[in-house]
Amino acid sequence: MSENILHLMPGTRMDSNSVIVGDRAALEKLRAAIDDALRSGSGGASLYSSDGEPHGVAVVLERDMYPVHTAYAFEVAPARSRRESVPIDQLANYADALEKTTSIQAWQVGAGRAQANSKFDNACVGVK
Repeated sequence: MSENILHLMPGTRMDSNSVIVGDRAALEKLRAAIDDALRSGSGGASLYSSDGEPHGVAVVLERDMYPVHTAYAFEVAPARSRRESVPIDQLANYADALEKTTSIQAWQVGAGRAQANSKFDNACVGVK
C-alpha cells in the first residue's frame, strides 16, 4: 500500500494534458499546501515518487501571473515576449514556499533517522 506518493507530470506539448496522480494521503498534503498558499501566499509539502525518492512541492500564490515565466529545458538564449519579465524564483513568496518544503523534509529525514537509530539500537541490545 502506498502512502504520500505523488506524481506531477506536465504536458510536454501544446496539445497534451498535465496530470497530478497521487494516493489519498499525498493529495491531502497537496491540498493542505494549496490551502496554506491561499491563506498566506506560500505552502509546501514533502512527498515521494513511487521509487521512494522524496521531493518537495512548493506552492506559491501569485496575484498576477501574466509576467511570470518558466525556463525551457536546455534554454540558452531565451526569446521572450516583453510581458514575460519575472522568473518563478523571483516571486515574492517563492523562498517562503521552498522553506516550507525543506523544513518539512528536514523534519521527516530527522524523524526517519531517529526511528532507524532506535530500531538499530533495539536490535543491538545485548550485542557487544
